[in-house]
Amino acid sequence: MLRHAFSKILFILVVLLFISTSGCILETQNTPELQPVSDEYYAKMDTVLYPYMQTVDEQMQEINALVWETARELDGVPMDDPAVDLALLKLKSEIPLSFDLGRLDKDNILRAVTNEQYVQWAVGTYIPANHYTEEELKAAGENCTISQFTFFENGEQGVMVIAPVYDVNGNYDCTLQVALDVGYLFSGPAEELRTKYGYTVWVAQDDGIVIYDEDTPEIGADLKNPSSAYPPSLNSAITDILDNESGKTSYIYYTIDWHDIIQTNAVWSTLDPGYGQNWRVVLIDNVPMPHQTSELTVTREELKAFVTNAYVYAQTHEKSEGIAEFNNPNGEFIDGELYIFAGNLDGTVLSLPYQPPLIGTNLWMAEDTTGVKYVQRQIARAEQGGGYVMYLYPNPTQDFTTELKLSYVMPIDDEWFIGAGMYEHNTSLAHTTSVDWQERNEFIKQVRTMQYLAEVEGVSAVTDMMMDPNSDIQIEGLYPMAITENGTVLAFARNPDIVGTNQLGRVNSLDISLIREGISLGKEGGGLMYTLMWDSTINKENFILVYVVPADDDAYFASFIILE
Repeated sequence: MLRHAFSKILFILVVLLFISTSGCILETQNTPELQPVSDEYYAKMDTVLYPYMQTVDEQMQEINALVWETARELDGVPMDDPAVDLALLKLKSEIPLSFDLGRLDKDNILRAVTNEQYVQWAVGTYIPANHYTEEELKAAGENCTISQFTFFENGEQGVMVIAPVYDVNGNYDCTLQVALDVGYLFSGPAEELRTKYGYTVWVAQDDGIVIYDEDTPEIGADLKNPSSAYPPSLNSAITDILDNESGKTSYIYYTIDWHDIIQTNAVWSTLDPGYGQNWRVVLIDNVPMPHQTSELTVTREELKAFVTNAYVYAQTHEKSEGIAEFNNPNGEFIDGELYIFAGNLDGTVLSLPYQPPLIGTNLWMAEDTTGVKYVQRQIARAEQGGGYVMYLYPNPTQDFTTELKLSYVMPIDDEWFIGAGMYEHNTSLAHTTSVDWQERNEFIKQVRTMQYLAEVEGVSAVTDMMMDPNSDIQIEGLYPMAITENGTVLAFARNPDIVGTNQLGRVNSLDISLIREGISLGKEGGGLMYTLMWDSTINKENFILVYVVPADDDAYFASFIILE
């Protein structure tokens, strides 16, 4: 956001001596002056911003319509009617950007929720966030209310899409609330901006709260309380953006790698996502383009050895000594793109030498541009004894462009873990900065639909649909499957020979078990992950993206797409 404004300021203040001694920072007198920008240049940026905003607006209109329609279906339905849970689950399958859905009474007490993990402790409790009165909801007319940016109880962040529900007499009874991942709402279609035009976006509410930024720690920052370290042009740009619904501006600031000070140009407009909010969508041109590097700088064996050496160091030194050495920019555990990161098993960052402002922050909910919660996957692998994990991440040696990263992690003890990663330059996925967002949404819908159908018709009925090539759940290019808690495959049409067999011990070339990792993910409530799967038709492994959800207490549904 404004090219990583907040974390860069902190970074500069904390590690100024390091940058200066390495010759990476420009002297103050070399700070460039703002240069004039032609109207034609800004107009070109506007032509890119408009279709992007239209894409986001269309998604929000569809989401609002689905929520409002479901609220009307729930009118007159008692709180304890089983139809409520089914309606919520069905709506969740139709909105892949949703986290969880709930029905709250007029006192904002949760009465129903889609996340089974919350049922035991959350249902019946007061939810303090986003409590709207009947008068406030009536002011929205026949429109959903959009909440302010919210940090949810489970650590997720986003906005609530809220619609009133009425009793049989037409009196206000409760609300239907949908927790929405606005991060992916913007990041999915934003990848085309980067790869085709060299642009990106950041988004803020008109009250100054940042709701989306490529640099996720900036999300939630308040632009109306800027740092005193901001240069005048940045402060001026922020004021202009928040005070006006649309416009153009330029400012001087650091590049994403902190090596240069350059001019960044921006255009913005305002999006109305629903009643109660306006979002400033800002398009900027200070974005590194992907590099087409084909040579591997590190082998998998070297990566594992690098982490193993760091493990030995951590085991033979005090924890504080180990962390200090891993963060040492001139130490033995930083070598180009190869560096040691460390964290507590709760997600708190202990070592991240290229991004020191993140040290001490909790990244448990951090996700890549596809939605893979990579810190959770790292911790899950560490708790299994260690191993490889894949995700998309900015490469510090390639101007922080996003690439596929293969990391190897190891637990140090029952409190913290370490890891390091290499970027897979020689794969077809290496320079794909994200999975196609529409395809990603489609296969999340597929899996959530199977979850809904299992509630209606039973797990066995859904597994029969998976094995039937003509069933309604089949979608070309998507491969659904079902597995049990102990690793037995219940359904997998792509390879029917393994149905009924236990595949828990079957691993790929990275020693990763798709089934074991899928069960691990399902136990956490579900989510996305990358892995490799052998394809006998082409005699090689493919990169795949998997989405998993729990089907019942003893089974999980999943589907995957091939990324090559």
